[in-house]
Amino acid sequence: MISRKQRKWRYLSLGARWDRCVVPIYEAAAGGKVVPLLKTLLTSYCKNDCKYCAMRAHGMFPRSVWDPDKLARVTMHLWQKGEIKGLFLSSSIFKDPDYTVEKELEAVRALRGMGYTAYIHLRVMPGTSRYLIKEAVRLADRVGVNIEAPNKDVFSEICPDKGGFENAVLKRLEWIACESRDVKNENVNYGFAKSGVDTQVIVGAVDDNDWQFLKITEQLYRKLGLRRVYFSGFEPIQGSPLGSRKPCSPSREYRLYQSSFLIRDYGFKIEDFKEIVDDEGFLPNVDPKITFARANPDLFPIDLNSASQHEMMLIPNIGPTLSGKILKARNDMKISYLKNLEKILGANLARRVAAYVHLKDKKLSRFK
Repeated sequence: MISRKQRKWRYLSLGARWDRCVVPIYEAAAGGKVVPLLKTLLTSYCKNDCKYCAMRAHGMFPRSVWDPDKLARVTMHLWQKGEIKGLFLSSSIFKDPDYTVEKELEAVRALRGMGYTAYIHLRVMPGTSRYLIKEAVRLADRVGVNIEAPNKDVFSEICPDKGGFENAVLKRLEWIACESRDVKNENVNYGFAKSGVDTQVIVGAVDDNDWQFLKITEQLYRKLGLRRVYFSGFEPIQGSPLGSRKPCSPSREYRLYQSSFLIRDYGFKIEDFKEIVDDEGFLPNVDPKITFARANPDLFPIDLNSASQHEMMLIPNIGPTLSGKILKARNDMKISYLKNLEKILGANLARRVAAYVHLKDKKLSRFK
């Protein structure tokens, strides 16, 4: 027979799937490594009626709540045993945003007070007061608030009682970014949002399109300096207002991630996607760098002996790391033949890249 404690774990950890989680110990990817995190909601009680969420106020989801001190003790225990490397704490909105975030901070304060110095990722709620955001930034290593939608029209449709898009969520992200830049973090080994600011959007819950998500993604990366935008494909919940809607295709979510990394890491601008999206604003189910190359044949072939790093990163399969290797290698050799490129990238990758670069012994088999 399942115990009350086990039921709580199930309700709060499975409930956190709407914040990118499906199990209590979540294996997060960071720097090419897998990092185990305790990822849970503080509570599954919610006063809001977001149309996509099982925990909406009128949903039939089982409800539970963590005592902040107990959550801190459980986290500390798992950390000391070596089962986790950090905590990701989010929540449904119980009573009001400030009350909910204060309870989250109560757990985090207790945990830090026990001597916990590991990673904490904290989600604050839309509409949270700035003084609580300031404390969240001081205590946590990464802080964010979910914006859920690409613009105010989609937001008001799927989150009808969560506050205004610009004020309740974008303004709070701006505050988090501002506080994380302003704090002084000398002589500390945790907190101060040193791992950056992030957010999450729900993709495909209503009639949105990829162009809308790309525009807000560029704004968040360029203007606010976010570390990461997460794309969560919509999954219908039986009995919810959107229960009969089809789920978001995993391939759509994947192409949005690829495109967002082009904006964040490769210097792509929103204008670069104008020739990639179709008339309805959707990305094709093809690597967006390949689609970009096909749409801009005048940019190729690229001479690796004189190209800038940004120009190199327009080439499919070439990113910041490999372009750096090419820049370093060309100080000692001229990259004029395929065999030169193979020494840098390896045979298989060099042959894929060769279609887009100028080589004396390789015809440009363009964009196949």
